[in-house]
Amino acid sequence: MFGVDAYTAETLLPSLVMVAAMSTVMVWAFFKIKKLINEDPKK
Repeated sequence: MFGVDAYTAETLLPSLVMVAAMSTVMVWAFFKIKKLINEDPKK
């Protein structure tokens, strides 16, 4: 489709991995905080 040489792969892949990791952490934290907020009134 479009040419990806070694230099592009070396710079692009770590960036995509970091974006995916940060998105995963944000989604995980969102559900964790939501769960904690929902548990709080029951005490």
